[in-house]
Amino acid sequence: MLIEEGSYKSEWEFVLTEDAAALVNSDHQLALSFEVVSGLHDKIQHTITEENNKTTTLSLSVALWRKIAAAAVILVTLGAGTFYYFSGQKNIGDLVQDIAPGGNKAILTLANGKKIILTDAKNGELAAQGGVVVTKLADGKIVYTVKPGKAGNSTPNTIETPKGGQYLIVLPDGSKVLLNAASVLTYPASFADLKERRVQLKGEAYFEVAKVVMKDEEAKHKERRMPFIVVTDKQEIKVLGTHFNINSYADEPLTKTTLIEGSVLVEAAGTEKVLSPGKQAVVGPDGLTITEANIDEVLAWKNGYFMFESEDIESVMRKISRWYDVEVVFEGDRPKDGFGGTVSRFSNVSKVLQKLQLTNKVHFKIEERRIIVTK
Repeated sequence: MLIEEGSYKSEWEFVLTEDAAALVNSDHQLALSFEVVSGLHDKIQHTITEENNKTTTLSLSVALWRKIAAAAVILVTLGAGTFYYFSGQKNIGDLVQDIAPGGNKAILTLANGKKIILTDAKNGELAAQGGVVVTKLADGKIVYTVKPGKAGNSTPNTIETPKGGQYLIVLPDGSKVLLNAASVLTYPASFADLKERRVQLKGEAYFEVAKVVMKDEEAKHKERRMPFIVVTDKQEIKVLGTHFNINSYADEPLTKTTLIEGSVLVEAAGTEKVLSPGKQAVVGPDGLTITEANIDEVLAWKNGYFMFESEDIESVMRKISRWYDVEVVFEGDRPKDGFGGTVSRFSNVSKVLQKLQLTNKVHFKIEERRIIVTK
């Protein structure tokens, strides 16, 4: 019996963090809260511990709880065509090696070509470019400031995160950008003499764009907001001041822009669309389309965890590869199932892989910085 073999707390956490509304695709919908099932788990464990300590035969009530637990496992884990079967073993296979998660890592390239490894750089002033000072704060954040009375320098700078890295930068206009792993942002060292704030992105980033007011010479010196434009290889996003996420990795089949608050104009494939909060612009083979967004899933990386929502194994492993800086090799047939679940991005890779192995649909072997995937 599953519960009798041990606590299996980690397995329960994996099951309980699934989106219950998406777990049952049948005529009977399941509404089971995290708190209810978590409490169920604790009660089951407490009861079993007491009974084991007494070394007595299981009472009817304990047996009943076990049946409820087994039913809960089955009900909670039915979804997306996948039946999660627990064998009563940890089933870690060849995960004896391990790999630590990523962290704050990036390289800053200045206009003169000088490269600064931000992970190793000391706090304080890193460089001065004309009237612009680049500073690393105690929390690791990179901040650009324009000296009073200085026009600044609009020559481009670049910040690049490697695989296994992420970084937060505050641009010269006060906008905040959090870069995900394997991403590149190119931007002017100062926006002071420009009519628009234009940056280029490769990879994924979360933007909190500051509202900047400028004089409009063509409108009789009236003030207007300075547009902020993000350019990727497949789209251009125009905003004034808002929060949004862009996923534009070259190895992903779709480019996705998700609006959290405010409004943005997305131009792609010869089409323009205005996004409202909670919507997502998707650019792919069918052009530009607008869909409802799962905000929790979109911002999972920013908030420190993986959230897989009925994703194929290739998509799951691309995320793991970027964050843990590993090579992924598939051997044999690949499972056609969709994988779902939530796990911390700051766990070692073995924990993430163990969660996936609980499905019995996929298995892994770690060899140095290579993960071998088998069915």
